Amino acid sequence: MATDAADEAPLLAEEPLRPGACSRELELREFRDRYVIRSVDGGGAFAVSRSNGSLRPLSAEEAAAGSDCRVSKIYGVAGVIRLLAGSYVLVITSQRDAGSYQGSPVYNVNSMKFLCCNEAIKHLTAQEKRDEAYFMSLLKIAETTHGLYYSYDRDLTLNLQRASKLPAGRVHKPLWKQADPRFVWNKNLLEEFIEAKLDEFIILLVQGNIQTAQFSLKEAPVRITLFSRRCNRRLGTRMWRRGANLEGATANFVETEQLAEYEGLMSSFIQVRGSIPLLWEQIVDLSYKPCLNIIEHEETPKVVQRHFHDLSQRYGDTVVVDLTDKKLVK
Repeated sequence: MATDAADEAPLLAEEPLRPGACSRELELREFRDRYVIRSVDGGGAFAVSRSNGSLRPLSAEEAAAGSDCRVSKIYGVAGVIRLLAGSYVLVITSQRDAGSYQGSPVYNVNSMKFLCCNEAIKHLTAQEKRDEAYFMSLLKIAETTHGLYYSYDRDLTLNLQRASKLPAGRVHKPLWKQADPRFVWNKNLLEEFIEAKLDEFIILLVQGNIQTAQFSLKEAPVRITLFSRRCNRRLGTRMWRRGANLEGATANFVETEQLAEYEGLMSSFIQVRGSIPLLWEQIVDLSYKPCLNIIEHEETPKVVQRHFHDLSQRYGDTVVVDLTDKKLVK
């Protein structure tokens, strides 16, 4: 059976904007030997070496030094990835307003680009250069990833119900320290920024969709937000990725939150869905509906138990709806 769960939270007063917000507007300065990224609104700054990709925090004086550079505006840094020849820093070059969530503005990533820090490429072998070129072609695909959302002062990975249960001290920490890692799509790209303690530049990207509608109820405004968060575990296209893994995580898991805001109060309703939490596969062939293959594995009962235990721990009591077709293979 497919896993669907529902839960409802009591009405809560809207939270103030969280401390530890990220810098909203950044300036990118491109020098021959380094990139400098600094906050336009008076925050911090850091440099990235173009030779090896090393990160270094800068003072305000260091960030403003030098004039022989190209200057442009960016809207966030999504992280850094290391390949054979060096590092590539992913920056957000344009965005669009996607509404708000719990009173905080939400933005949709419109375009991104990688800043190359790969001078070591000249020392690679011919095969390594071919491998690097292939990896860079994959980075070009990553630059065009759709459906990425972020906020500068709100952790979008946590639904209202979970956020309301955070310990008082935790909400004052940087956003990445509060986040649910299941929904942070650039999680692996942030490791070097975390090590360098560049908290104000750490943007959390969530893939999914957010839509907001407003109407009036008894002459008072009501806002309804529908926010679907796609989990970063066991991803894949239909048929190529099915079932659960040994830890009970199901393929293509999505959490959808319906948030209602009325007269300063908020109510959250959660639904989740995922593939059937068994060990199974559906090998793609030339047939219209490829046959299912249930893997006879001694771990299957434990996989199902782990899956529903995880659901109950995260979402409390749930209602499970079976969406499988009883007659056809779907």
